[in-house]
Amino acid sequence: MNARQLPDLRDVTICAADTINPALAARALDLSMRQCQFGDAILFTHESVPTCARIVPIERIKSREDYSVFMIKELVKHIATPWVLVVQWDGYVVDGSQWRDAFFDYDYLGAAWYFYGDGMDVGNGGFSLRSTRLLKALASDRFVCPADAIEDTLICRTWRRELESGYGVRFAPADVARRFAYEYEMPANPTLGFHGVFNMWRHVDDHEMMAMARSLDLRTFASRECLQLLIKYCDLQKFACVKPLYARYKAQWNREVIVAALMKAGVAEARVENVLALCEAA
Repeated sequence: MNARQLPDLRDVTICAADTINPALAARALDLSMRQCQFGDAILFTHESVPTCARIVPIERIKSREDYSVFMIKELVKHIATPWVLVVQWDGYVVDGSQWRDAFFDYDYLGAAWYFYGDGMDVGNGGFSLRSTRLLKALASDRFVCPADAIEDTLICRTWRRELESGYGVRFAPADVARRFAYEYEMPANPTLGFHGVFNMWRHVDDHEMMAMARSLDLRTFASRECLQLLIKYCDLQKFACVKPLYARYKAQWNREVIVAALMKAGVAEARVENVLALCEAA
């Protein structure tokens, strides 16, 4: 794909906000910018890292709640285009040819959540397209972030009906969301992007993925999502990947903690010993 074939998304700012793994967020931005031509590109962070995006300094984001407040209340102050594409270090554009101008028909578009059956199933914020109309609505005093804020849940479930009725915000239907991106539900067709470190094995070669895993902040590496990547490599019998991942967990946690973490990550109790045996044998 050459530059003249890239989708023209001059009405879109692509951005990431990350003060924990900013170099990896920069990577996600730069990879996305090779797939589409954006009107602007911003990395919100606290330090200088190599990137084609412009860096906008922010205070350290210390928690998921801090991130949520920034995305809901502060992001709008920095966006000059009609739309913003939010990416994260583990979710970005992988196939620019899958862009559809019909995505602009909505104020919010993110991967569908298959585990909700009430019609409020779109969707994931880690790779999401949002209109500035939505950002402006969210910044109003009418929407107050709770102490345990999770921004995509607030936008797409807690506040969705009010955003639709009071502000005319349009959420994409699930079938459109499934053409845009995937997360927990595997795609039937190619998508513009994805989200989730547990999906990165599809888009990153093993050597690079292990280098990224070694560079991850320990808090990120200890997450449920990173453990799901370890489990996936076990399922794939990619033991050259299992070995360094498990070694880092073992250096930080004892067996009891590892067992609890695996179960929290979705491993059935009856399967835990089998997973541990695979990890130990790698």
